[in-house]
Amino acid sequence: MTEDNRPPPGRRRVILHVDADAFFCQVERRRNPQLAGCPALAVQQHQDVIAADAGAKSAGVTKRMPPADARAILRRVGGALVHVHTTSGQRVSYRPYLAASHELHGLLASAELAKDLSGDGFNGVAVEKASIDEAYVQLPTGSDLRVDGARCADVIRDVVKARLGMVVSVGVAHNKLLSKLASAAAKPDGRRVISSREDIADLLASTPAHRLPGCGGAMAQKIRAALGPDARVADLAKLTESALRSELGANPSTARDVRARSRGECDDPVRRGRNLNKSVGVHTSLALTPRRMYGVSPGVSASGGRPGMFEPLGCRETGRLDSLLRAMASDLAGRVMDLAHAEKRWPRTMTVSLILVLGRSENGDGEEVRCSKRGPFPDRGPVGKTSGNGSSSPDADGETETGKAAHATAEALTRGLIANRGDALVAKVSITAGEFRASAGSGGGGGFASFLSERAGEGTAREPAPVDDATVDGINAENVNEDEDEDEGE
Repeated sequence: MTEDNRPPPGRRRVILHVDADAFFCQVERRRNPQLAGCPALAVQQHQDVIAADAGAKSAGVTKRMPPADARAILRRVGGALVHVHTTSGQRVSYRPYLAASHELHGLLASAELAKDLSGDGFNGVAVEKASIDEAYVQLPTGSDLRVDGARCADVIRDVVKARLGMVVSVGVAHNKLLSKLASAAAKPDGRRVISSREDIADLLASTPAHRLPGCGGAMAQKIRAALGPDARVADLAKLTESALRSELGANPSTARDVRARSRGECDDPVRRGRNLNKSVGVHTSLALTPRRMYGVSPGVSASGGRPGMFEPLGCRETGRLDSLLRAMASDLAGRVMDLAHAEKRWPRTMTVSLILVLGRSENGDGEEVRCSKRGPFPDRGPVGKTSGNGSSSPDADGETETGKAAHATAEALTRGLIANRGDALVAKVSITAGEFRASAGSGGGGGFASFLSERAGEGTAREPAPVDDATVDGINAENVNEDEDEDEGE
């Protein structure tokens, strides 16, 4: 073994990118049996479509489409548009999707699946959580990309389908970038192996340029303007670094990165570890002018106001503010309890952050003030009955003891922030639990890590070995951020 912990020259990595197809739609189908036979399904969050399955996409539904337009399209093909999960107070909650995510990643990191793979001759792999519905799996050194990679991709797809009823697509390649692009090309419900130069060329020639990491948003608009609306990754590869700087306005560092990625080059390591979150937060953006609710049954939101409306919330309206804090604290407590069950950790601190708007006039002007206050997170009490996801059973009002204690802390912190704020409007509320520490009874949970060996995923002469990292946030900006969902925004 060389000093940089790489195997002898000539060996290349085998990396699988596992990605759940239309994850939010799959979760909704699991939650609602009536959707089982629905040919086309999309999920909205207030005024935006946030997910669409293959049937909905083929009918013409796209992300960020106005729900009214999506509903009209889906009605014509016998499909359905459902709203993302909301609490009884009409507050958006991602807990059902986080629970499904924990199931998926728990299975990918489980001893059971490791045994299924080791039965094919492997005694260790490296697994990295990439987002709420994605993961990278690096096979042991010496694995054959075309044979072993394809076989293990099929094993993963079959096991996830059998045990979770969930469909995943898998891309197989020698680096993370190509495996991710390959899994996207394999959708829906497929796998694609990139094992030759011809495979790489075909993949880059068929992948839209805006799908390349770092080429979305404003950069995507510049690419379309320079190369046309149908630009592919291979078209970017034809540009020199100087052309990327001049035509796309990229700085030298970005130009180098884009050029390398457009050629399929990537040496990012697979980060072996549990990818534990450093913090968990809930966030609510509030309307500054009255707005209608969309996609949910008429009712009163967690912050109160007229039924079916999002009403501006003033600092003087302590009753409404307290109602919102209670709903958010209950949501946060549920997430903390889920993590305590899954990761044996508990937060030490709670931070309440507010964005206030002072002196707002009729034309919308006003001074924006940001403030925050931190205090101790409530201690973990005795664990009584638990639900399937490990959370303490709620009382008759649906609130756990942890939620009640978190609400009391959040209320006390908030009172200190809004004192003497007069008629200021509350534009955003965030409550974050941080400084997680191992709680009583923590310990190893087996899984793939238990099967690691000297030969497991040790890298290549050309590319780095997996990195042991247990504190990296596993969130991908392309997907819904599992630790930040905002409600009541426009």
